Amino acid sequence: MGFSLWNLFKAGLLVTNAGLILNRNRFLAKYGLDDVQNMGCDPSERPLQAQAIGLLQAVQYLKVPIIAANGLTIIFEMLLGGA
Repeated sequence: MGFSLWNLFKAGLLVTNAGLILNRNRFLAKYGLDDVQNMGCDPSERPLQAQAIGLLQAVQYLKVPIIAANGLTIIFEMLLGGA
């Protein structure tokens, strides 16, 4: 696997997919990452945790574009052989 833009795109797509499948109630609530109001402290005291919560909430809006990107990636990999 070489270092190319296509491989960087696929790696970013995999990371985004991983963020999308995290269930807010079952998984993220255990670690206090489900909502900024449920952090248990002021968001300015833990800015990194607040940023992580914001990122996970923002990724939820990417569901439809990520489904399309997954489909295009699968088709492209099938046509070109997945090198």
